[in-house]
Amino acid sequence: MIVNRYKNILIDSVACAVPEKYVSIESQKNGENNAILEKFVKTTSVCGHYETGPRQTTADLVYAAARRILDERDIDRNAVGILVFVTQYPDYKMPSTACVLQKRLGLSMDCIAFDVNLGCSGYVYGLNIVSALMQTSNSKYGLLLAGDTSTKGIRKDNSRNLFGDAGSATLLSRDENASEMSFACRTDGAGFKALLRPYGLAKHPEKQDDRGFSDELGVFNFAIDQPPRLINEFLEHKNLRPDEFDCIALHQANMMIMKQIIKKTRFSKEQMLVSLDKFANTSSTSIPLSFVKYYGDSNDNRILKSLICGYGVGLSWGVGNILMNVKDIYPLIETSEFFDDGLY
Repeated sequence: MIVNRYKNILIDSVACAVPEKYVSIESQKNGENNAILEKFVKTTSVCGHYETGPRQTTADLVYAAARRILDERDIDRNAVGILVFVTQYPDYKMPSTACVLQKRLGLSMDCIAFDVNLGCSGYVYGLNIVSALMQTSNSKYGLLLAGDTSTKGIRKDNSRNLFGDAGSATLLSRDENASEMSFACRTDGAGFKALLRPYGLAKHPEKQDDRGFSDELGVFNFAIDQPPRLINEFLEHKNLRPDEFDCIALHQANMMIMKQIIKKTRFSKEQMLVSLDKFANTSSTSIPLSFVKYYGDSNDNRILKSLICGYGVGLSWGVGNILMNVKDIYPLIETSEFFDDGLY
């Protein structure tokens, strides 16, 4: 196991944004489908999700979250030297959407800005990447922007209710008194076909549709095996116990997977943050969104010690132990704003 350790790097603030449109399961009942939808809620715990409008993108959501942090913290834009945008739904095939976000946020030209194509493991990977770049640079601040608008790329049947749109911004800062953060990440490219959308780019340019393939059983078996195994190895390596953490924030894939991970890692059900019920599966946003759901409306001035774990498409997965102050987790943002690039 490769463990990345970072000193003097602090998670300064966390914010999340969702579209204004909320689609509840209850609102979809028409009498004929009531039993189906009630069974869906019972088996998935999902009660609704947020959906973007036709011109609103992931970039618009992460922009709203980042702007909230930068404005309310009164951060000097010239001091932000790193911007990493983790998404599977960029605005363009080129350039990197991160370049556009650098402009929209008014950051300096000295800012490193690039996209990372990752899904449900993306938040853990992203924190690892931004922390590494800060550790080896003189940048005072780094921004991790992570999110997806999954409802734009899935079928229109009942499976649409499994996914929701959201974006997050996490500001990291340099602090000589910060406690150490650690991460461990893994990849198994042999499972790349387990979650796959192959059409419309270089490998299969002749097909322009957004059809995908999913080995649901294979993904389920992976999720209840490899992530808990990595968590246990990580805790043993760090000489940490589950009861030393205030909470565990897992990727919100589905409740059955999450309960299996908790059981296999000996965390308690009370420690597990759940945002799946309100937001559905929001891909790389699900971990920070869980923090926002539980702590975003609190002004408690206390340090939260958390274990985080993301897992999914790739196949890729990662775990980390992080600390942040509860008062620096912002309330949920709802927005309908979108960026007009002048190309319509």
